[in-house]
Amino acid sequence: MRRVIEFEEKTVSIRTGIVTILTVLVLSLSLAPVSAQDNAPAYRLVGYYTSYSIYDQNYLITDIPAHMLTHLNYAYVNISNNLQCVSSDSWADTGYSYPGDRASERIRGNFKQLGLLRANHPELKILMTIGGWDFSDNFSEAVRTENSRTRLIRSCVAFMRDNGFDGIDIDWRYPVIGGRSAENASPEDTDNLTLFLRELRAELDRWSIDDGRTYLLTLTAPAAEAQYRYFDLQQIHGALDWINLQAFGFYGAWSEIAGHHAGLYANRRDPLADHGLTVDAAVNAYLDAGVPADKIVLGTGFYAQTWRNIRPSDYFGLFQPTGGVPSGTRDSGTLFYRDLGPFLSSQSYVRFFDDEARAAWMYNAERRIGISYENAESLLHKVAYVRERGLGGMAVWQLSYDDAQHTLLSTLYNALTLRPQSAG
Repeated sequence: MRRVIEFEEKTVSIRTGIVTILTVLVLSLSLAPVSAQDNAPAYRLVGYYTSYSIYDQNYLITDIPAHMLTHLNYAYVNISNNLQCVSSDSWADTGYSYPGDRASERIRGNFKQLGLLRANHPELKILMTIGGWDFSDNFSEAVRTENSRTRLIRSCVAFMRDNGFDGIDIDWRYPVIGGRSAENASPEDTDNLTLFLRELRAELDRWSIDDGRTYLLTLTAPAAEAQYRYFDLQQIHGALDWINLQAFGFYGAWSEIAGHHAGLYANRRDPLADHGLTVDAAVNAYLDAGVPADKIVLGTGFYAQTWRNIRPSDYFGLFQPTGGVPSGTRDSGTLFYRDLGPFLSSQSYVRFFDDEARAAWMYNAERRIGISYENAESLLHKVAYVRERGLGGMAVWQLSYDDAQHTLLSTLYNALTLRPQSAG
């Protein structure tokens, strides 16, 4: 059952500092002309789908609006204690019964549906994402030696080919610092990751020739300097088709002040304005490290971050000290975009667009609740930014967080493909 923050709806709704969606769309279309090849999309639109979406989120492969995507990343594939690629959830991958499935079928579940999805959308490329927070525990050991890397690479490529994927996405955002399993990390992780990606690229290229098709290799990468400092970006980008830069989560439950979790730019009022906690700062860091602009796919999170006990201010509680997160939210005070309907229509919240940060914000002064979130307006500014900077497209974490009308994904799709969109 969906959980909703227990807020009262008493005050009058205010809309401040808003630029209409149509105006922003016109702005985005006026930047950087499209230079796509014939019959090829000008920009990538990558969607992440997690295997566990079938459970508490009740979001199935059949719910994915695949016609809007150029690429789909299926997360996650695990690395076993034997240092090989294995399913992280065999029931979700091959056992779960979708409507119409027969119990006698050897492969059901998400993998069967991914095959059907590709059959219906032959231009869609589907990659398997290895790792993530929950499944990166063995990464450090698996890439430590030439023999262990070879063992991992061969098993991952076999898993990819056996299950019909078009490539591999690596999501190990914690070299050296370890992530969930800090005790497993090593100072050599940076160099070993570079070697691993080069060797994996070579193996994929070999099988591309043998199979007569192109296998992709991408990286899901962090936007926080505390993490990306341990990536040799100058060396690894040559092995990659592109990098999915997860440029969100700059502020969270741990933050002492409330700020935009995915602000495009810094706001001068923010006490942490010079700390690089913005999309623009992350993109510039990758460009400065030598990553070509068209290899950066800008990631956005279809979720909101909430805080409580934010005292009122002349800026709707923004950049004020927090008192933790409200009860009734999802993990760490987050809400999916599809959870926000009652709050977007509530008269208890000031809905404010920060023109300096190009980010959306909601605030309930009586309850002292602040919500940082993505909306159509903030996304259109990011599309304009992608065009202006010559980036490779946008990536969505994750598809199941959107509302039933696919409001946020449709916004990205229409703007990236220059399709007309209403100002509603």
